[in-house]
Amino acid sequence: MKKMKWFMSFAVVLFAVFLIAGCSGEDVELLSDEDTYVTIDINPSVELIVSPRDIVIYANPLNEDGELLLLDLELVGLPVEEAVDLIIAEAIALGFIDTEDEEIVVAVDVQAKKAEIREAVRNRIKEHVNEAFNARAMIGRAVDKGYMPDFIAEAESYGVNPGFLRMAKKVVEMSDELTLEDVIGMEQEELMDLLQEKKEEHKEVAESIKDDFMNERDALLDSYKEQIEALELEIDEALEGENIDELLAQLETLQEELKAELDELRDEYHAMSEVLFMEMMQQRNRIKEEHEDRVAEYLERAEERRQTIQDRIDRFQNRDDDDDEDGEDNPGNRP
Repeated sequence: MKKMKWFMSFAVVLFAVFLIAGCSGEDVELLSDEDTYVTIDINPSVELIVSPRDIVIYANPLNEDGELLLLDLELVGLPVEEAVDLIIAEAIALGFIDTEDEEIVVAVDVQAKKAEIREAVRNRIKEHVNEAFNARAMIGRAVDKGYMPDFIAEAESYGVNPGFLRMAKKVVEMSDELTLEDVIGMEQEELMDLLQEKKEEHKEVAESIKDDFMNERDALLDSYKEQIEALELEIDEALEGENIDELLAQLETLQEELKAELDELRDEYHAMSEVLFMEMMQQRNRIKEEHEDRVAEYLERAEERRQTIQDRIDRFQNRDDDDDEDGEDNPGNRP
């Protein structure tokens, strides 16, 4: 009996040890069941959604260079550490990061509802970036992303932080129905769900023609807005049973016409995008071939180089973010 009591006590202690160890910063998944929104700016710029188990479940470019970077990378389903390493490797292969560059800075931002999760995931992503540079004997590091003053002011006017505003604007860009005012009050989980939903629902438009698409889309929405709002007002003011069915039918017809025109517009831009994507793939392959020999030679000498500059890498990676000067050349200062 004593032996059984001793065994049960030992099992309880052992379980407690594992529980405490599991809750130490490395296993954030045990502290939260929330996905996190991550942006990485080199430049190129990309956005990721990462599961509590550190698996990438969504990846999307934030600009033209990001589009080129992700063109032939399949990050969804990968551990985030592997995805980050691939992003850095592809940026080097495409010349966005020059092997001769020194003091390379990559800006990282993370959005999560809980501050402790946000900080833990941000620190972990930054560690992955630093490890990717260290593995290649490059003087590079990750820093917390900074934002331009006007972008910060805009975020403050909505009562949100800049990272949340950036995510909200991406949702609006990908949705044909929602405005910034519609989404700015949503929870983070809703925005991340919308990002994934809209990426699957809508055909992609190339970044290089996205501004033209957005302008035409907004003009189309404006052309219907007055009619739709007038009908909605009539419906609100109509007495019960007074032409309600007729007004609702008119509204539904108008909304269907708008959706059809939006779908036609997106199809048109998607067709243009497919041609551009083919051209971009050729461009990507050409650029990689141009850099291939130099990158391969550099990586072959990485271990030799590490022996002479490891101290410089360590010092650079251990600097405080505040030590980096503000300016347009720092990707961490771009919205």
